[in-house]
Amino acid sequence: MRQGKVRWYNGKKCFGFIMPDTPNENGNTDDVFVHSSALKAADIRFLNENDIVEFEEEVRGDGKLSVTQLKLIQRDEEAARRFQERRAQYRNRRDNGDDSPAEKPQRRGFAFWKK
Repeated sequence: MRQGKVRWYNGKKCFGFIMPDTPNENGNTDDVFVHSSALKAADIRFLNENDIVEFEEEVRGDGKLSVTQLKLIQRDEEAARRFQERRAQYRNRRDNGDDSPAEKPQRRGFAFWKK
């Protein structure tokens, strides 16, 4: 298994990329695609930037690398703390009904031809 750092992972989009530390047997050092199905199989709920993971990869049909097995080695506590703070702020705003125009600009529609 290779080790690497999570470059980024978006839970809403259900995918991200891992930056490997060492090249694979073919000498490839490209970022490796990770899908939420690999997280689910490894029983991991989420990934943060700079988390250290071990993974096995396979070549997809388009020639890119994709994670097949994943294991979380070390969690980046600072990134996890920032994520939890943002999540708590979002939930507090949503629960309190605080949708003031100062925080959220009013949308005007999709009329790009009007000025």
